[in-house]
Amino acid sequence: MGNYKNLLRLSVSAALLLASAAMADPAPPAPESAPAQTATPPVDAALAATSPGPSTETSTGAPPAASPQVQDDPVLMEVRAKLSSEPAATDEHDLNDQKALVEFYTARHGDGLWVTASGLKPEAKALAAEIANAGNYALDVSRFKVPALVGGALTVNDTDSLASAEIDYSKAALLYARDARGGRIPDPAEQLTTNLDRRPQWIDPKIVIAALAASHEPDAYLRGLHPQQAQFEKLRQVYLTMLPKDGKGQLSAAAKRVRANMEEWRWMWPDMGNFYVLNNVPEFMQYVYKDGKIVRSEKIVAGLVDKQTTIFSRPLKYVVLRPAWRVPESIMVNELWPNLISGGGMMTKYGLQIQTKDGRNVDYRQIDWASTDIRKFDVMQPPGSKSVLGHVKFSFPSQHTIFMHDTPDKWMFKPVRRALSHGCIRVWKPMQLAEMVLNEDKGWDAAKVQELDRTGPLNNEVPITKEIPIHIVYFTAWVTDDGKLKTFPDVYGHEKRITQALDGQWNKINKGRDHLAPVEPDFNPGALAARARTRDLDSEDDQYPSQKNATIGNIIGNALGLEY
Repeated sequence: MGNYKNLLRLSVSAALLLASAAMADPAPPAPESAPAQTATPPVDAALAATSPGPSTETSTGAPPAASPQVQDDPVLMEVRAKLSSEPAATDEHDLNDQKALVEFYTARHGDGLWVTASGLKPEAKALAAEIANAGNYALDVSRFKVPALVGGALTVNDTDSLASAEIDYSKAALLYARDARGGRIPDPAEQLTTNLDRRPQWIDPKIVIAALAASHEPDAYLRGLHPQQAQFEKLRQVYLTMLPKDGKGQLSAAAKRVRANMEEWRWMWPDMGNFYVLNNVPEFMQYVYKDGKIVRSEKIVAGLVDKQTTIFSRPLKYVVLRPAWRVPESIMVNELWPNLISGGGMMTKYGLQIQTKDGRNVDYRQIDWASTDIRKFDVMQPPGSKSVLGHVKFSFPSQHTIFMHDTPDKWMFKPVRRALSHGCIRVWKPMQLAEMVLNEDKGWDAAKVQELDRTGPLNNEVPITKEIPIHIVYFTAWVTDDGKLKTFPDVYGHEKRITQALDGQWNKINKGRDHLAPVEPDFNPGALAARARTRDLDSEDDQYPSQKNATIGNIIGNALGLEY
């Protein structure tokens, strides 16, 4: 993490340079007539948390003296003119880069970052060399347009062309900064599938260009923009061994798999947390990390292919002991509603309760379900021996209505491929996880947690006050500490989608259904009611064929979801 912290310090220092540059205009305006200075752009949360940045005051407490007026290099003056007359970029991110450069070069005096009337600066050569090395970080070198050199020098010497070269270097640097932080797929949820709720971890381009100006090693700065998690570098080292020997051939399928997983790391939080839970869906495993070390590893059950576990990160908010279950709308509409029309046998078998939206219990037998929309109600299952959530659930609220929980269906942990739930994550030995979390957050020992599980309040929501991130991830490639590459099945096709996007095959991507779209019934209530009058649709064996290792309770439980 040392390089990353240095990067953060440099970026914060760059932000301060942005502010001071805006006040160093060569024309000395009267202090009382100076325009109000805009706020420094926001940076990553980790950046703000770890590096306060250098003070802008001298050791005596007085502000620094104003910079003397500097004669501007002709190339720099031409750069300003060119940027101000450029048509606005149509891409939002290119436009942000464009605005950052206009602001930066308007405030800058003396000479440019990369090119002067005398030719290239050493920083330009270091920048160009690092950009040429982008392929070793699984980036696409062809995306970066930098001036051609002959014998280490530009092939032009007129002011107009030199200014264009300066702009090209800066634009390439900002694009590299974006791509290093995941910018090739700016919106995975929109461009790939709604079940990939990730975002590139960009740094504001104003911060990037100021940081480059503050550094004499732009190559090191660019390298520091890549994910600093150890796993990214391990994957990169494996990726390097898979590159074509001549540097010209096509990437193998194995190399593309590693590249896709490296891209996913560009979307991960830079600060994963000091204590966090990582659920890797393709591996069907959960890991608890503390101080960078794994302190727990256990099996999980994830969502079916058509009822996927969404990939996202959120902080843990509650550990709920002896939890109640609120049936989600998707299961209410397409699974419970048909059962109610045919008699509602599941209601009594599982102790379910229909409630109005204001929490008032109603008798489901008094409602004509063939003509009544179940979405007008809530369906609850109170805690108890029939609870589908078992002893505990872990709540990290999001729009995806997914959480982790216990389950009475222990048979689900036997298969190797455990894509069996309706989306939520079922956890093996969940009370052990609860004990670890509550010890970390509250300092409670295992005995206290066990006593609350036995005799504590029902639906006991214990708030979590520390930052404990829950990361649901989708890594199909993982490098062990001894350097061995482990791979896992692409169960939901996310690796394929990422690969298609990185290969530019956007038209081939199958986004699947929008899991956040409003739930609509996939049956006709009236027609189903008519059939129910002619044959017994309440027969559990007819509706839900038996499964190996599954009891009738398991089967009906699967129909109801049992994981929300």
